[in-house]
Amino acid sequence: MTVNLEPGAVELLERYMIALNYAINKILSLNLKTIRDAHRKLYKELIEWFGFPSRIALDRYRDALANAKAWRRNPYKGRRPRVKKLSMPLHQGSGLRSSAGTEGMTSMRNENREARLVYREGR
Repeated sequence: MTVNLEPGAVELLERYMIALNYAINKILSLNLKTIRDAHRKLYKELIEWFGFPSRIALDRYRDALANAKAWRRNPYKGRRPRVKKLSMPLHQGSGLRSSAGTEGMTSMRNENREARLVYREGR
């Protein structure tokens, strides 16, 4: 589904990507393996340094932990993972609005009540 975002959403996606790369590097450097450990080390930093609301900060280190675990399991590791695409998970209470309204968001939700907002080619 294609939606038109309100102003500032692209800037939020860029900050999200920078914070996600920071969180991945911190998780790998400190060898964090659980959400509890990641929360203790990253939650305050993500809120204070990047100015994220609490739900987005939680999504950030959850997403970073998943990327770090996938990289650790890969036998052909190579360089540390780095996110280059602008995307972020959306939840019912994430606060982002679209021109599709709540009907579009309802159709995007799955059983976990989340979707992923992806910014591609200027849209």
